[in-house]
Amino acid sequence: MPIQIALRGRLRVLAATLAFTGCLGPGTAAAAAALPAAGLDPQEQALCTQINAYRASKGLGRLTVSPALTRAADWMSTDMAAHDYFDHTDSRGRSTPVRIRTFGFRDATMGENLAGGNADAAATFAQWKAEPEHRRGMLRASYRVIGIGRAYAADTMLGWYWTTTFGAGGARGVAC
Repeated sequence: MPIQIALRGRLRVLAATLAFTGCLGPGTAAAAAALPAAGLDPQEQALCTQINAYRASKGLGRLTVSPALTRAADWMSTDMAAHDYFDHTDSRGRSTPVRIRTFGFRDATMGENLAGGNADAAATFAQWKAEPEHRRGMLRASYRVIGIGRAYAADTMLGWYWTTTFGAGGARGVAC
């Protein structure tokens, strides 16, 4: 049985790739063209806003959206949904740093949070905030940029798959 992946507001390049492979239905190109400059859908933007508000409440600087980190996060969420797994090692056997570098992010300091089962940003943020390791990831003072991606696949163990990727340096991204 084929797995259908319905993505919400991917980056233009990812949407075009998925439309080409038949994973997304009609209207994909128009929806991708309407995305904000950061390439995040409304729920992904909401998650970025929540993470930044949380960081501000702890006296930390805002994260901006990195295109390279967002491509890495999009790919990871899509891969987990397509292959029905939940792990920081992807379906190709790559670790987080190796995978993130594959998408063009070259800074030495990076990290990743994964979540699953939630369609909306509020539940995903609450899940990460409640877990010490994920909370530390969101609050790491050296992080300056973020990438966010989510994907949905029916008939998988979690349905929704979320990934945030973080980095310390590189080019400053777009505000969310």
